[in-house]
Amino acid sequence: MVRQASGAGVVALAQWGAMSEADLEAVFDADYAYFMRADHTADFNRREAGIAMRAAGLQPGMRVLDAGCGYGRIALEMARYGMSVHGVDRSRHLIELARTDAACHHLPAGFEVTDLRHLTAHGAYDAALMWFTTFGYTTDPDSHLILRLLHRALRPGGRLLIDALNPLPQREQAAAGPVLCLRRVGADFMLDEITVDDATGRLASRRTVVRDRTLRTCHWSMRLLDPHEWERWLHGAGFTDVRFLGDAGEPFTLADRRLLVTARTPGPPTAQPYRTTTCTQ
Repeated sequence: MVRQASGAGVVALAQWGAMSEADLEAVFDADYAYFMRADHTADFNRREAGIAMRAAGLQPGMRVLDAGCGYGRIALEMARYGMSVHGVDRSRHLIELARTDAACHHLPAGFEVTDLRHLTAHGAYDAALMWFTTFGYTTDPDSHLILRLLHRALRPGGRLLIDALNPLPQREQAAAGPVLCLRRVGADFMLDEITVDDATGRLASRRTVVRDRTLRTCHWSMRLLDPHEWERWLHGAGFTDVRFLGDAGEPFTLADRRLLVTARTPGPPTAQPYRTTTCTQ
């Protein structure tokens, strides 16, 4: 018998607004870590960190901000390569996991509980990244604020890397109805029913979690940006040299699932970027 968690009501499939504070707490919690850590093997994390380091032109000794670091899987891999990494995330549970892993493996990475809308750093980092679709859960004004705060946190010539979704395949897949994404750990599962709304430019999901025979539902939504929108948003935040890469860091095409966005603050580049391409859309 599966029990419904206390307070876990039915969530409408199409909720297109930005995520509330309660939504963020419900989605990025212990269950999120439980399922994602099972999927994200050490080999997978090394490959992903390698893509990120090449895309941003990162080098040993650079000071890197992992903004929305989750449980620290990318930050810790970068620390293994000799970078000074500081990870921030609003989830206390995820930050505690990151700190535990860093201590267990004796890795020089620091982690802090911080909402990205409250970043206070000024010119402290050579590079900043937001990996694994970390951007766009908040309102548009808050997302613009986050970009401005990331710009302020970087040194002149500092590099920004954002791992986003390419909107085109997301829209095509959702055109026939909700796209189902299932993650399993033993008898436990997490099911996302994903839809896209062009009117609001958001991807949204009703998430159903069954863990230890207890069922709960929650909701998440994320802003989808086309390349020309990324250019406008980043230029508006003060960034320059906006470029795009595809799934594994190769030049971006419209067929790619992911959209890696790179930009920098004005000034001499802190590092040479990996192969990039400007968008012709």
